[in-house]
Amino acid sequence: MWFSKTKENAAESEAPSAGARSAARPKARRRATATSHSDWGEKYIAGVPARIMRPRLVFLSCLIAICMFGLLMIYSASSVESLQENGSSWFFLYRQAIFMFIGFVLFAMIGSRLLPWPLFRSKLVWGVWFGVLVLLIAVLFVGQGAEEWGASRWIDLGFFNLQPAEVAKPVIIVLTAKIFADYFEDGTIDTRAFLIQMLIMLPFPLFLIFKEPDLGTTIIIALTVFAIAILCGLPWRVVAFVTVAAFVLGAAAIVTSPYRAKRFLAFLDPWSDPYDTGYQATLAIMAFASGGLFGRGIGNSTMKYHYLPEAHNDYILAIIGEELGFVGTAIFVLVFVSMIIAAFYICREAPTLHAQLLASGCTIILAVQFLINVFGILGVMPMTGKPLPFVSYGGSSIIASLVLAALIFRVSVESNVETAADRRRSGMAVMGERPARASARRSAGCGDDVSGHIGRSTAGEARARSTRRDGSAPRVDRAASSRSALSVYDGGRQGRGEASPTRRESRGTAGGYGRIDLGSDAGERLRPRQDRPRVDYRGVTGGNAPRRSGDERPPRGMNDRERGRYDR
Repeated sequence: MWFSKTKENAAESEAPSAGARSAARPKARRRATATSHSDWGEKYIAGVPARIMRPRLVFLSCLIAICMFGLLMIYSASSVESLQENGSSWFFLYRQAIFMFIGFVLFAMIGSRLLPWPLFRSKLVWGVWFGVLVLLIAVLFVGQGAEEWGASRWIDLGFFNLQPAEVAKPVIIVLTAKIFADYFEDGTIDTRAFLIQMLIMLPFPLFLIFKEPDLGTTIIIALTVFAIAILCGLPWRVVAFVTVAAFVLGAAAIVTSPYRAKRFLAFLDPWSDPYDTGYQATLAIMAFASGGLFGRGIGNSTMKYHYLPEAHNDYILAIIGEELGFVGTAIFVLVFVSMIIAAFYICREAPTLHAQLLASGCTIILAVQFLINVFGILGVMPMTGKPLPFVSYGGSSIIASLVLAALIFRVSVESNVETAADRRRSGMAVMGERPARASARRSAGCGDDVSGHIGRSTAGEARARSTRRDGSAPRVDRAASSRSALSVYDGGRQGRGEASPTRRESRGTAGGYGRIDLGSDAGERLRPRQDRPRVDYRGVTGGNAPRRSGDERPPRGMNDRERGRYDR
């Protein structure tokens, strides 16, 4: 099974031999992640790497633009109905602005680190999930809207109607990312605990949402969790099986429910009953057709005059198409798609698997809900009554959507964990300080910011270079003492069947790169080679060095220059 691989097997599969690693190493340069990026020419925007800040700015700009555009279209689509029913054409606009303000307050709390990041992986998430489960149970008994909407989905709180299914979306995504990260990234839970938590976390809220009934939200949440499982490595055979099972269950849900069957038949042929089941679908098509290429203009829609029901809610895209035309609708869709693409770039730069799954889940659920609403209005798929994210009227919808966007933004904030400059700065050392002064700097709070190696060298102890630059053994020792050479130059690793030492390991001690003793006379090293005095092997300065004879071996302790003369 796809999730039954143990950590031991994973470790064995992820630790190939040195030869296999070198053979499988790709020629192309690997893309640097948030924690491994070390390009010297990295660009920065406001002190943050551009690869992190650029998608964050695009995402935030598109989000604000869509929200402001949504307020404009809500006023345009609801002004006539609001004036007749509430005596003010600004009624729905004021309420939506209040809900949006609450959503942006939550956005600021989540995105600006007022809430600690470990909180999203703590046991408190299970407590929030349990509270949402209680609300989903309560909506079945005290829910509102059964007679008017055909479903009990709202709880009347006096000042607005709460829809628990919308609140369940971000909570389920946060908990799903936590469970998957605990199993696949940290390994803190085994397969049995993983299955138990998933079987408790997902089926119960989905069943309660389905019983409202709210098939659209059930499909959206199930598709999002399924996509998160695919990102974690779900095999394609399991993907195919789950897809076929989902189609079978969906067909059974349509057949066993009369109103779902009517909606499906209206989707197949909306003009067969244009005054009953196909009423909204046909009017939406007429709205898009009357809009033409450039539309009638903002506020000049005719379908909002009590022709198209829910013009400011589920079918607000039809009003956009009528007033802005094909060009304006296409621009709106492009802005929303740009926001989704920027969110996926944020997912790619996330530093941990938990952050990647959290941002990916929030992005996918927004994209799926957007596509379901657009395709339903265009007649590509049956209409499920789901609002357009950030645009349709609804307090629960706009608050839940902004919370999802805040989680994506928070992942982008947490992605800037360490830059290339930070890593280079942490490797520097302040030499020559006395221990008392170094401790005083650390107690003052500035020692750790300057260096983590205050008072000691990062290059290690000085040593005499006794090998060639390429790490190979001297020429005279290769044939005679290959086994001893292996033990000298790689610590005996090849003789024990271990991997060869890395370049960093072969250069020096544990303190870092080894220091090479070049001697104390700098003028001696700068002389031309022909003018340098010859040194014999007995330490006498003068004539040419004697040549070796037979199997004579060079004495120990000579440097590369002396060994070169000896080899000649």
